[in-house]
Amino acid sequence: MDKNFILTSGNKVHYWIKKKNIKADTIVFTHGLTGDHSLFKKQIDLFSKDFNIITWDMPLHGLSIPYKDFSLRNAAKDLKLILEKENIQKVNLVGQSAGGFVNQAFVQMYPENVVSFIALGSTPFGEKYYKNSELFWSEHYSEIASLIPYKLYCSLSAKASCVSKEGQSIFYDCLLNLGKQNMKIATKAYYEDFRNYNEVKFNCPVLLLVGQYDKIGYVKRYNKMWAKKTNYPLIMIPKAGHGANLDNPSFFNKTLENFLKEKDC
Repeated sequence: MDKNFILTSGNKVHYWIKKKNIKADTIVFTHGLTGDHSLFKKQIDLFSKDFNIITWDMPLHGLSIPYKDFSLRNAAKDLKLILEKENIQKVNLVGQSAGGFVNQAFVQMYPENVVSFIALGSTPFGEKYYKNSELFWSEHYSEIASLIPYKLYCSLSAKASCVSKEGQSIFYDCLLNLGKQNMKIATKAYYEDFRNYNEVKFNCPVLLLVGQYDKIGYVKRYNKMWAKKTNYPLIMIPKAGHGANLDNPSFFNKTLENFLKEKDC
């Protein structure tokens, strides 16, 4: 994939693109909190056969550090600038965990540019889905996590996020490269801003995906509530945790492939 970046308000946001042709549909893969673009390495080869592919390091992650004045809206604006730079008008948004937060902000701001929305182990905007105690824990996550020696934290977090050894290894490397201070900054910024957004009204096909063994917070419960309230399809990915696209890439890829073929906007 070709590496590039945009400059916005003094921030440098990096992305990678594999462009089939200007007329092809585009998939944007957005990683979760404390990850980076490498978390979608199992998807690139398959989907680049038929789609333009973009992955990126979200603000406060990977090469997109440092970053001033973070908000999910500003991250969505950054993604829009990436699309404009590449002359891409319409996108299928795939967001893992907090990547789904950025994508929901993008849908609210630029609905005309969204072909479909796929959430992988993510959760919906809207405080009504959450108990105050759960939101309190999230907002203080960085303080709690910082009490643990960082290499131990990386190991525990990787094992909690993925059930496969390969998935754990990939996620561990992301955390280790991020570093303790940047982990604290990123988690605090994303979780604190999350409460500032109302539930999204989608005008495009939506697919909810969750790993069978996802043990991160209450992600599975939130997705069941999300699906029940909206009738969006919810698919459990077998033999997979929070990083389900790494744990069971064949099932995830086939499910995503089928959805993208069958959706009708």
